[in-house]
Amino acid sequence: MAEVELAGIDTDAWRWAGSSGAGAYYWAAPDVLVAVPDLGTIQTEEKALGSLAEFNRIAESAGRRLAVIVLVDRVTSQDSASRRVWSRPQERPTRCALALVCQSALARAIGSFFIGLNRPPTPTRMFRRYEQALEFCQDVVNRQGGPLS
Repeated sequence: MAEVELAGIDTDAWRWAGSSGAGAYYWAAPDVLVAVPDLGTIQTEEKALGSLAEFNRIAESAGRRLAVIVLVDRVTSQDSASRRVWSRPQERPTRCALALVCQSALARAIGSFFIGLNRPPTPTRMFRRYEQALEFCQDVVNRQGGPLS
């Protein structure tokens, strides 16, 4: 059970998966993580590298390709170097999908820059509602998830 409260999102079934120093990861469903950045996070390359390393650690520990939902409304800005971190192809892909939940105008701008300028090598979409992002991730997991190779 998660000890995080987010307006409009039912987190009761979430389980803590790990922490990066810039936020935390929670299991939302089989093979689907939710990234909850610390409120007011300014995403830098250093923070992005730490978040990606923690994501990869969780995926390696699970032995599975995972989808991740990022709650972008908790981020106040993201620099270009941090966008590139999540956009680089990986030698051993651990992600199968990336969903950005962007409710505010600022979050939608951050999400649009991320997708428009540095699209990751996995299916990536932006959503206004968490439930839509979860549905997308579960669909991609069913088609492209599975054991790490």
